[in-house]
Amino acid sequence: MQDTVPDSAFARGLGRLADLVLAGLLWTVASLPLVTLPAATTALFAVADGWVRGESPPVLATFRDAFRRRPVRGLAVGGALAAGAAVVAVDVAFAAWAEGAPLRAAVLVTATLPALATALAAAFAFPLLALTDDGPVALLRNAVLLAVGNPLPTVAAWATVAAGAALAFVAPPVTPLLGSLAALTVAWLARRALSRVPTPTTRPSPVPRPTTD
Repeated sequence: MQDTVPDSAFARGLGRLADLVLAGLLWTVASLPLVTLPAATTALFAVADGWVRGESPPVLATFRDAFRRRPVRGLAVGGALAAGAAVVAVDVAFAAWAEGAPLRAAVLVTATLPALATALAAAFAFPLLALTDDGPVALLRNAVLLAVGNPLPTVAAWATVAAGAALAFVAPPVTPLLGSLAALTVAWLARRALSRVPTPTTRPSPVPRPTTD
């Protein structure tokens, strides 16, 4: 009896590793057209959230169903985040290259607000896309509110993404696995942040509680 326990634990570990790799590969392939990146990332978070809840969701079916669900909503949210990042990039580039320009400092200061808003919204936007049916505007607002109310998980989420991106740059072949691990970590942080949202019976909140379906 005792000899079967390590084997079972080892088998479960191999199974989870295989699921992580499969989910990462699905996300990588589905993201290749770029325009499908928001839907693919939402699908990856749908799988990761099942893992966070202690379940073993069928990776392919869960990913496929989440990928097909309201792709326009994901595209709208992803487009808004990309637009915010583009505005910040243009402003920073202008401030960096426009030596002696009279508006250089003003442009740099102006970039601070969209940069902060984009960073806050992006931290939990995709977990909320996987967990809720909110429209793009409400979802982005709720993502910002969730991030503002949970600064440490927000910083941890961005640190996770940054570390994953850096490691993927150094070792591109492990990008699918790193993507799954980052999604799993951020999904856990999102669930932790959402657990602090008061229920409607105690105090109304603009941030919806996640479903567990």
